[in-house]
Amino acid sequence: MAFAQTPVSGIDVTNTIPATAITAGSQTIPFAIGTVCNGNDGKLYVFAKANASITASTAVCTVNASTFLATASGGSYTSPATNMVTGDYGWFSKASV
Repeated sequence: MAFAQTPVSGIDVTNTIPATAITAGSQTIPFAIGTVCNGNDGKLYVFAKANASITASTAVCTVNASTFLATASGGSYTSPATNMVTGDYGWFSKASV
């Protein structure tokens, strides 16, 4: 399990936030989309919003650098280990070396 180290620490970067939980008011978005951190597993993580359905652990995700919307198409990021639908939030990882 990966956790954030810098510049924020102790954040579970494997956690996702379903759009339905935000709509229902049971959860809030804890970070601004585009927040970046380094994980204790040596990967770079960016907090992004799914712009389409994304299968768990998809290794070819694109995270738009200006809107921070993520799609499962030809990129260098890997999606969280949970299936996502449009509007879900999560940490997308990529090798930082």
